[in-house]
Amino acid sequence: NRMAKLLEKFGNYLRRSFDSSNLNRLISLEHELELVKSYVFIEKERFGERLKVEWDISEAEQIAVPPMTIQTIVENAINHGVLKKVQGGTVKIRVHEVGEDWEIIVEDDGIGMSEEKIRQILLSNIDGSGIGLPNTDKRLKRIFGEGLVINSTPGKGTIVSFNVPKIKIANESSV
Repeated sequence: NRMAKLLEKFGNYLRRSFDSSNLNRLISLEHELELVKSYVFIEKERFGERLKVEWDISEAEQIAVPPMTIQTIVENAINHGVLKKVQGGTVKIRVHEVGEDWEIIVEDDGIGMSEEKIRQILLSNIDGSGIGLPNTDKRLKRIFGEGLVINSTPGKGTIVSFNVPKIKIANESSV
């Protein structure tokens, strides 16, 4: 049963990853979260109790976000944050209204990083490694005028957030 469920989630993850709607400038938050949930399920199966994920999503289903933004941040939080600790940790994914925007936050209690490391991550993709967060930051800046906000404390964890304006979308084909 576990294997069947894992294969189902993996298939969903692959379909969502290669979905042609990912070529759109924006997709629905719901579409993005389907990808994230499949990814998280797979990682939880792999790492068991070492990985905990908490969701706090307010009524925000019709938010428009660039594809592969939240997934990229969650993947980094898991692989470079909580799983770097022997005991693992928790990733929290939150979406809340903040004035005229929606704030999307991915927080982990992983190993954290220095200000210098944050600068290196956002500015360096010269050698081809670490391109996920720099590309996400650049896309957000290009689309919304503002990129990622990263706050981290070595040994304590990292909070990555970004805001998207309240753009309501009717369905994915209209994005």
